[in-house]
Amino acid sequence: MSIHPELLPFRDQFPTLELTSENLVQTRHELNRMTLETAAAIEGFDHVDVEDRQIDGPSSGQSLRLRLYSSGDPPGLRPCILWIHGGGYILGCPEMDEQLLCRKADELGCLVVAVDYRLAPEHPYPAALDDCDAALGWILDNASALGVDANTLVLGGASAGGGLAAALALRARDQRPGAIAFQCLIYPMLDHRTGTSAPAGAGEYWLWGVEHNCFAWEAYLGPNDLTYGVSPFASPATAKRLKGLPPTYLCIGDQDLFYEEEDIDYARRLRDSGVAVELEVVPGAPHGFDKLPAPLSEQSLQRRFKALSRHFSAQG
Repeated sequence: MSIHPELLPFRDQFPTLELTSENLVQTRHELNRMTLETAAAIEGFDHVDVEDRQIDGPSSGQSLRLRLYSSGDPPGLRPCILWIHGGGYILGCPEMDEQLLCRKADELGCLVVAVDYRLAPEHPYPAALDDCDAALGWILDNASALGVDANTLVLGGASAGGGLAAALALRARDQRPGAIAFQCLIYPMLDHRTGTSAPAGAGEYWLWGVEHNCFAWEAYLGPNDLTYGVSPFASPATAKRLKGLPPTYLCIGDQDLFYEEEDIDYARRLRDSGVAVELEVVPGAPHGFDKLPAPLSEQSLQRRFKALSRHFSAQG
């Protein structure tokens, strides 16, 4: 199987990332500049309220930015999604998903809280996870003031954001039982071992290949003591016990580096552990495909929205 024909005309829209320690900061700044310009030009969501909140971060003196998206004034409590952006643990900001998050708030009638977590290598594991956990705690502590039904809380993210979501679900299972009702993992970056060797055809991956993955995991794990292995809260695929995790929707394209040995295997292990899993495999789809204006992408987004809607309806 190769890249789906619908996506081929958009190949030039995928940034060519050359990641090195020397150019990372500049690459990050340039991508953020492009992201903010694109977010500012989004049309059709003037009725969606978007605001930034600053909360206390988990480190002393740290301020953590949350970006909130909401639409309308519901008569009762509304559902809530805690969303974590991608970027390989080293790039990105909440605005990179601005249009999608506005659309979720609008079509699902939910509050979306996106967390601007700290990035590696300046802030290696567990900084990003701690920030996401702080955002989760803030939502739970302020559920009444936010007008949200904490019993429906969804934890979601794409790529590294999906990896952080999976890691936070594991931590919440152990430390905040029952806090997460559902997890939505979009081509999640779950396994540091994927970056240790190049599988056949590795050079054909769009956007995120083996070299990117190896560089990003090295930055994220950084100075951590790996003598006794990598923590499952850093690399969720290494978790030996998945029982007790919330129902899961997982989407992955079959042209993605994370496809078979990482995401499909994680979905299988979740099911074997008694976790309800809705797995969507998108034929011909590479990493980040859902950001492209193609029918294949829209169909996948519709399935994702339906899964979230079913969850909210079942919990309502």
